[in-house]
Amino acid sequence: MQKVSIPVFLLTLVVVIFGSACKTTQPTRPMEQYDENPFEELISTLNIPIKVGVEDLERMLNKQFEGVVYEDNDMDDGDDMMVKAEKQGDIKLKIDSSFIEYKIPLKLWIKYDAGFTTLQGEGAISVEMKTLFDIAKDWNLSTQTEIVGHEWIEQPKLKMGVVSLPVGTVANLLLNNFKSTITEKIDEQIKENFKLSPVIAEAWENAFQPVLVAPDFNTWLMINPEAIGMTPIRTTDGKISTTIVIQSRPRLKIGGKPNVDKAANTLPPFQYVRQTTDDFEIQIGAEIGYKEAERLVKDNMVGERFDYGKRSITVEDIELYGQGNKLVVNTKLSGSYEGNVFLTGKPEYNARHNAIDIKSLKYTVDSRNFLLRSAAWLLKGKFKNTLEENLNFYLDDNLTEIKEQIREQLKGYQVADNVMLKGDLRELNLSNAYLSPDAIQVSLKLDGQVEIEMSELKKLKE
Repeated sequence: MQKVSIPVFLLTLVVVIFGSACKTTQPTRPMEQYDENPFEELISTLNIPIKVGVEDLERMLNKQFEGVVYEDNDMDDGDDMMVKAEKQGDIKLKIDSSFIEYKIPLKLWIKYDAGFTTLQGEGAISVEMKTLFDIAKDWNLSTQTEIVGHEWIEQPKLKMGVVSLPVGTVANLLLNNFKSTITEKIDEQIKENFKLSPVIAEAWENAFQPVLVAPDFNTWLMINPEAIGMTPIRTTDGKISTTIVIQSRPRLKIGGKPNVDKAANTLPPFQYVRQTTDDFEIQIGAEIGYKEAERLVKDNMVGERFDYGKRSITVEDIELYGQGNKLVVNTKLSGSYEGNVFLTGKPEYNARHNAIDIKSLKYTVDSRNFLLRSAAWLLKGKFKNTLEENLNFYLDDNLTEIKEQIREQLKGYQVADNVMLKGDLRELNLSNAYLSPDAIQVSLKLDGQVEIEMSELKKLKE
């Protein structure tokens, strides 16, 4: 039997002891992994009623059609007439779902070549018109205006010397001339001043831009629209109303400003849709990035000291990531214990408190076994409970603050000059939570009502 010298034996024992100690100086880091989204992502429908007072529209049209609205200075263009028509008095509207009826009061000056002499006179007429309108697939407004009747306010008499002759045929020529001229001018004015397509296209593109709804919590709202349509126009209680209906998959992101996918924001073709309600119920996927979550927890935990009799620890750093359906909390400590410990907890919806709780935050099996051998005093609940409370704080109270800030913005948000978005957010409820590679994902439901009001109409131009 070979003898082993005492020095060699002691050296081997030291190597084995220290080698084993080196392998167990820190708990094993849990593996990072993520499950697929276990919840169905729902499409949300946002109804945005738009109401315009008929009187407001009348005021706008009367501003557009002032002074001379028609003038024919060519006696040799085939009608043997020169005419100047000047608006006198206000235009009054009657609006249906597909047409507008209105009367334009006109003061007339007429010069007529009767062959044997030239006749000249003045009069006044109220021309009753109808403009049919529709919206094309490219969101451009198309109109067709026609004269449907007239009423003489002051029937003109053309003078020849001292003799006044009734207009008769001259009046019919005048109206026939209007049918091919003033109606075209009205359609041109509508096309020029009511450019719907660029307005909707700009609004659609803006809907993809992230909105900072809660600056204190670095919270961004993304509408992520997928389809847009409009209900047929109707008139009730002196207002013209329609509803823009947007289907979307909105998301809230707590963290850095989200990137915009410019390839996805092409305006879809126009379509009429059936409105279901003035209220909205939106399912929102909210994501709280791990980096942002870490920042919020660190603000409350890093530097925090916990005393255990003569021993104490101080939190130096915190890392968050996922392992299946559990959140891993990697905490770096200094003091009487130097190193990392790992805890895990499952994010769950707390219906009673309308919050996301990190349920059953526990040390991993490896961390617990390691602490039992080296720092069993740390297993007492003080540090773990404080950490759990801070995790629940930012998932609960911050969302309450977000709700209040969204509600405040909806009291009156100016979309453009004289265009105000008003509404009320009644509820913001949490429903589900799961973990993705980049964030804690939370499903929210928003209930409320919103509408667009126009205080004074202006020309819609590019």
